[in-house]
Amino acid sequence: MKTPLPRTPLIVLSLAWFLWLLAQWLVPWAVAVAALPAIASVWAVLAARRQSAERRPSRQPDPDVLARDVEEALACRGHILYRLDLRRRGYDYISPNVETLIGVSDTALLRDGGSAHVQSRIPPTDAEQIRRRIREALAKTPDGPCDVELEYRLRDTHGQTRWLRDSVRLVRDAAGRICHTTGAAIEITATKTAEQRARVTLRAIDDAVMATDASGRITLFNPGAVALTGRLENEALGQPLDTVLRFAPTIDNRPAALPVDTVLKTGTAMRSPESMKLITRAGQLIPVLDSTAPIQMSGDPTPVGAVIVLRDARASSESLRRLNESEARYRTLVESSPVGIFHFDREHRITFVNSRFSDILERRADQLVGLDLRSLADATVLPAVRAALEGHQGRYEGPYHDASSNRDIRLSIRTAPVFDAHGKVIGGVGIVEDYTAKYDAERKLRESETRYALAMRGTNEGLWDWNPLTMELFLSSRLMALLGEAAESLRTTSDAWLARMHPDDRDVYYLRMVAHLKGETQHFELEFRMATHDGSYRWFRSRGIAQRDDTGNAYRMVGSMGDITARKRAEMQLTNELAFSRTLVDSLPVGLCVARRDGALTLLNPYFGRLTGYTIDNLGALTVTDLIIPEDRPLIQQRLERAYDEGAAWAETQIESRDGRHLPVSFLARRVTLHDIDQLLCIATDISERKNAEQQMRNLNRELESRVADRTAQLAAAVKELETFSYSVSHDLRSPLRAIDGYARIIRDDYREAFTQEAHVLFERMLAAVSRMSDLIDDLLELSRVSRRPLNRTRIDLSTMANTVLTALAQSQPQRQVSTRIDPNLHVVADAKLLQIAVENLLGNAWKFTAKRTDPQIRLSRVQAKDETVFCVEDNGAGFDMRYADKLFGPFQRLHTDRDFEGTGIGLATVSRIIQRHGGRVWAESEVDKGARFYFTLGDIDN
Repeated sequence: MKTPLPRTPLIVLSLAWFLWLLAQWLVPWAVAVAALPAIASVWAVLAARRQSAERRPSRQPDPDVLARDVEEALACRGHILYRLDLRRRGYDYISPNVETLIGVSDTALLRDGGSAHVQSRIPPTDAEQIRRRIREALAKTPDGPCDVELEYRLRDTHGQTRWLRDSVRLVRDAAGRICHTTGAAIEITATKTAEQRARVTLRAIDDAVMATDASGRITLFNPGAVALTGRLENEALGQPLDTVLRFAPTIDNRPAALPVDTVLKTGTAMRSPESMKLITRAGQLIPVLDSTAPIQMSGDPTPVGAVIVLRDARASSESLRRLNESEARYRTLVESSPVGIFHFDREHRITFVNSRFSDILERRADQLVGLDLRSLADATVLPAVRAALEGHQGRYEGPYHDASSNRDIRLSIRTAPVFDAHGKVIGGVGIVEDYTAKYDAERKLRESETRYALAMRGTNEGLWDWNPLTMELFLSSRLMALLGEAAESLRTTSDAWLARMHPDDRDVYYLRMVAHLKGETQHFELEFRMATHDGSYRWFRSRGIAQRDDTGNAYRMVGSMGDITARKRAEMQLTNELAFSRTLVDSLPVGLCVARRDGALTLLNPYFGRLTGYTIDNLGALTVTDLIIPEDRPLIQQRLERAYDEGAAWAETQIESRDGRHLPVSFLARRVTLHDIDQLLCIATDISERKNAEQQMRNLNRELESRVADRTAQLAAAVKELETFSYSVSHDLRSPLRAIDGYARIIRDDYREAFTQEAHVLFERMLAAVSRMSDLIDDLLELSRVSRRPLNRTRIDLSTMANTVLTALAQSQPQRQVSTRIDPNLHVVADAKLLQIAVENLLGNAWKFTAKRTDPQIRLSRVQAKDETVFCVEDNGAGFDMRYADKLFGPFQRLHTDRDFEGTGIGLATVSRIIQRHGGRVWAESEVDKGARFYFTLGDIDN
C-alpha cells in the first residue's frame, strides 16, 4: 500500500505561526517536520552559493564602466573600501562609514599606526587565522599581487560581534616585499546568523536530513540521519549517497534507490511512489518515506545539489492522527482568539477569516472570503500584504478607513508568508488588532500630560501668600521644594520666615517690604539669601504685590520666589575671572596688545609698555605697525590681514622702542571676539636670548664640523693601520706556530723510540695547542672582518641556508644521527655572507653541544612577538647556567672546558657583531642539561 508523506494544509501552517507568537510551547513537532525540506534547502543553498561565488571566473570590464562602478562602490554604505600601508601601519584610504562600526574616525585611521584601532577589535583566534591564510596565499603566489578571501569577527562600538567578509589584495613593491594591501569588506553577520540557525534547526529535527553536491556526494548528515542509518557523520560526509544509503529490493526484486539522479537532471522535487526499506548499518530493515528536492541558485535552473529527507514510516500514521487532533484544537483556538486572523493567496484574495476579524470590520465572513485586498478603498495595508508575498514579514500600524461602514479606525497588522513543500510562497497570513479605543485614551492622556507639563514649566517659581495683619504666611509646595523641604506646603509666620533669612539681608528685606506696604513702590522685589533644609544658604529672587482695601491699606500680599543661586554664582565667577584675566594680562612676561581691524590699539599690557616705552595714555595715537621697525611694517600688515582671514598669523620681526632701540621678537596675531567685535590679540615674545644662542650654535657647529673632519681622517688612518697590523700580526704569529708545529712533528716521528709514552702525550698536547692557537687567529681575523665589512642586504631563504649548513655538519660527522627540523619559507632581508657566518656558528654550536646526547635534536623556527619577527635556534644539548648568560657573546668567554667541548670562544661574539650590524639583537635562554635557545632579530627591515 502506498503511503505518501502527510502534507500540512495552508491553514494549519498559518495557525501554527500565529500560535507560535502566542505560546511557543504549544507548537507541535509536526509543523517543524513539515517545514523541514524548506529549511534544509535554505541551508544547502547558502553553502552552494558560497561555493559558486568562489568558482565564478572574473571578467575584465570596460574602463568607462569600471570607473562608474568604482564611483558607485565608494558611495556604497554597505562596503568598507580601504588601502593599508604596511610600512607605516596606517591607511591611505578607508571608507568613512567605518566610524559607525568601530567608533574611530577615518582621520585617526589614516595616521601612522592607525590600523591598530581595527586590529584591536579582532579576536586573537581570528587574527591568527587571518595570518595563517595570508601565509598560505603568499606561499602559493610567490610573485606579483596575491588575492585572499578572509572572514573574521569584529567588535563594534556597542561591544557586539560583527562578521565581515574581506576581499584582500596583497601588493608587492619592486623588491618583492609586501608594501600595502587593498580590500573591500562587507558585513555578513546576517548570513552567518542564518547559517547557524539553519544548522541548529536541522540538528534539532528528528527526521533524517541529508544534502549532496552536484556529483551526489554527501555534504550534510544531521543527527536524525545518524540515528536512522547507524552511521557516524564523519563517516558519511564526502561519500557517494548510494554507498551510505542501501535499500532492500522491492517485492518484484527490482533494486530500490532514491531518485537523486533524476532530481539533479530535471531540477524538480520527487519522492518514491511507496515506502522503501532502509538497511541500517546493523542490518536492520526500517520502512521509510522519502522526499528529494533540488538545490538551485537564484536565476540558475541547474541544480547544484539535492536535499533528501527520510522519515520512519512506522510513526507516520500516529503522527497524522496527532496532527489532525492538533489541527482541530488550533482551529478552535483561532476562532476564539482575541485578535483577528485572515489568510490570503498570491492573488491578494482572502481565503479565510476568523470571527474576530469579521467583528473588527463589522462584515460577515462570507462577505470577506474571496475579497481582493487590492480593491480596498484604503490601500495603506497593502505594503504589509505584499511583504508577506515576497517572502518576509510585514507590519503596519496606523489609521484605516473602512469604506463600507465609513468608519475611521486604527489597526495593527502583522503578516507572514506561507510556503509550500518546495519553499515557494503560496500566500500569507495576517493578524489584526483594533486599538482604536486604546489610541483615543492614550491621545487624551498625552494631551492632559502635555498641559500639565506646560503648567509645571510655567510655575518654576514658588508662591507665597502673606497676611500683614495676622502675620500668617503660606508657602506653596514648589517653594518648599526650592527650600529642600519635603512638605507639600507650609503655613508659618513672617517672623519664622525672617529667621531663615541671611542676617545681612534682613534689614534690606524689611525696609523694602515696609516701603511697598506704605505705597511708596509699585511692587516689591528683592534678591536675598535663605537657609535651606540642610543649613546652606541659596540666593532667591522674590517679587510680590499688595492687595489694598478702599482706604489704601494693604490687607494681603501675594508673590513668587525663584532660586537664582546658579545665576549669582555665574556672576561672581565671571567677576572673578575678569579680575583674574586682567591680573594675568598685566603680569605676563610677554608683550600683549589688542588692536581693531584698522590697527588702532585698545589694550597694551605693562610688559609691552616696558619694552617700547609707551604707556596706556599713548593708546589713542598708536597703531600696531607703529611698534614695528619701518622695514618690517609691510610684512606685519600682511600678517595682520591674514590673521583676520584665517584666524592666526605669525612672523619674526623687531619692535622699535620710543628711544630707538630694536628688540627681536616672535610676533603672533590671533583673531578674537571682544564686545561682539572681531579684534586682533597680538603677542610679542622677546627672543633675544634665542637669537644669541642660535648664533653661538652656528659658530659651534662650524667648529664641530672642522673637528669631525679631522677626527674622521684620523679614524680612517687608524682603521687602515689596524687592518695592516691585523694581517701583520696574523703572518708574524703563524710563522713561529708553523715552525713549532713542524719541528714538533719531526722530533715526534724521527725519535719516536727515544721518547716515553708520556712524552708522546705531551707532544700531542703541544700540537693541539698550536692548532687551537691557529684557529684562534683565524677567528679573531674573522671577527675583525665582520666589524669592517659593508652590508649588502638581499632577500635570502634562511630555511635553505640552514639546511645547507646542517648537511655539511652531517657530512663532517657521518657517524652521528641528529634530528633536525627547519621551518619552511623563512625569508629575510640581510647580508648573505655575514648571515651565513652567523648561521654556521649558531647551528655549529647546537651540533657541538648535543654530541653527548643519545637523541640529539636541533630546530630553527620563527616566532612573532608583537611587531617584531624573532628567529630561534633550539637544541637539547648540554645547556648552560643563566647566571653567566651576560658572558656568552664576549670574545674568549667560554662556559665549558676544552675537555668537554672544543672551541675558541669567538663564535658567539662573531654572531653578536653580525646581528648588531643588521640593527637586530641576540639573546639566549637555557638550563643546565636541558638544552639552549638562541634568539635573534634582523632589525626593522620587512622580512
